[in-house]
Amino acid sequence: MQKNDCILDANAVLRYLLRDNEEQFQQINFIIQSKRCYITLEILAEVCYVLDGVYQVTREDIIRIFRKLNNDVVIYNADVLLRGLDIFNKTPKLDFIDCLLYGYKLEKGIDIVTFDQKLRKRLEDISLQ
Repeated sequence: MQKNDCILDANAVLRYLLRDNEEQFQQINFIIQSKRCYITLEILAEVCYVLDGVYQVTREDIIRIFRKLNNDVVIYNADVLLRGLDIFNKTPKLDFIDCLLYGYKLEKGIDIVTFDQKLRKRLEDISLQ
């Protein structure tokens, strides 16, 4: 990261995606066009929670939105996100965070410790391959 770079928080990302406040959208859009902007997976988890819970955005639309966002900004661990989105699309019983954990396992080889039976089952399926 360099001095002119920035990290967008969930509110900034939501204003950019939803365009529900034109002034704030224009500010964020200008920043994205003029700086190198980063988003963390934690921020995307919060954005997903709001899109799903408050705005009732479908999983399919969230996946589409996040894939497009990946072209507009730098997403830390984008490989984990993209793998997680594949699982999020195919596994409606897993929430977004569990799908990201699954992505960490597949993309980074990190062991995931969980008592969540749905996630554990999905992770065990990897081990059997």
